[in-house]
Amino acid sequence: MPTSAILSAIRAAGRQRLSASTVSVRWATGCHLLQIDGYTQVRNRVPNGTAITSCTFRVGGHDWRIACYPNGETEEHDGYISLFLQQVSHAETGDATATFKFSVLDQAGEPSFTGTSLGERRFSGSDVWGLRNFLRNEYLNEGDHLTDDCLIILCDVAVDLGLRTDNQTDAAAPEPTGMAPEPPFDFRGQQILEAIWQYENMSPLL
Repeated sequence: MPTSAILSAIRAAGRQRLSASTVSVRWATGCHLLQIDGYTQVRNRVPNGTAITSCTFRVGGHDWRIACYPNGETEEHDGYISLFLQQVSHAETGDATATFKFSVLDQAGEPSFTGTSLGERRFSGSDVWGLRNFLRNEYLNEGDHLTDDCLIILCDVAVDLGLRTDNQTDAAAPEPTGMAPEPPFDFRGQQILEAIWQYENMSPLL
């Protein structure tokens, strides 16, 4: 429910002098496209355990890079494409928490295969996170994964920027009516209390 709607309900109950704040998690998002032309030739030249990397790109105040192992990162994953997200600015920007998603794009620019980080990952120092068995190479020739022997990988990154507190006092301020609002309690028969309520609520807001 919007904060303004909650404040309106509280104000309708007789509480007029309101202030409010909201706390939320901030995220910075970005993406990077890695295109590998002549993928078959590239795969034949790059052995198992060797990566090719993208240029660096910046998201959430940190520099990142995609590392692609066309024949798998380890011997155990030979025959797979392994994809990793590397933080390359740790010495300058410190630790980062992020989620990421890798997608193979078809000729129309639509995802034909996708793998995700399955939650937030903490990048500290030389830590890298990714998918060792992202996709088997033998599956690339099936469907729309390769276009003219071109492999297009899109990496979406979302970086956690921490918590933010926003002041909602402006939304809490009532419209001036020239009349005192109804008190939240029954003051009937208690003239002194009723007079104090009228005075306080007819006074200009500070």
